[in-house]
Amino acid sequence: MKLWNFLDVRLKSYKLKTHDFRLIVLLNMTLAAQLKGGSNDNLQSKLRILTEAIININYILSDETDKSAKAFILDSKRSRIKVLNRLINLLEQDRVPSMAQVNSIENYRNMKLSLEQELSAQQNLLGIGNVAWPPLELRAIKGNSDELYATVFGYFSQDSHMTADSLDRFLKEVENGAAFTTEPDLSVIDQEIQTAFAYYLIFINICSEKLGYPTQEELKEFNNSEMLSLS
Repeated sequence: MKLWNFLDVRLKSYKLKTHDFRLIVLLNMTLAAQLKGGSNDNLQSKLRILTEAIININYILSDETDKSAKAFILDSKRSRIKVLNRLINLLEQDRVPSMAQVNSIENYRNMKLSLEQELSAQQNLLGIGNVAWPPLELRAIKGNSDELYATVFGYFSQDSHMTADSLDRFLKEVENGAAFTTEPDLSVIDQEIQTAFAYYLIFINICSEKLGYPTQEELKEFNNSEMLSLS
């Protein structure tokens, strides 16, 4: 909060002392990424996570075998191994000195080796090795969740990917120059809360139908609640 207040005072109508368009975009992105999470950005992030969870559930349950579920389990360690591979490769080229200060390259290699051993043990336990966990778009298509992917996930991904349109929220023209604004952006908060509520209902109904939690009785009680009728 102290950081927010400090920057709120310093950046209020602060004119950029440059006409370099690259620097304007850079400063705009920095402000957006570091400061603007107090309005609806966190809600967007949670909704993207919730939507991806629904897509994963539908994809796994659409497979009559248990291969998709096993691939989901194995993907966790495979993804971490890929990240470590990239990091170790950069460390070997002396291109990430900041990470070298956190840990030695040998420790990163040991982490990778440990994960590879855990992955091998998991593969033996699950009786599966080369089943791939597909990209999210393919999981959505195969699990009949392409509507969710094309609508709510796409909608809430736009600002997360720092599009030019989303960055426009943080700049305004002042005396023929560009200035920052740190005012909370609540322009679409009502729409996003309503969307969050709608997809939360979808999520709990899927969980109730496929997993038995919440129970049908609990779900019926919730659907008939005063809170729901007032929304």
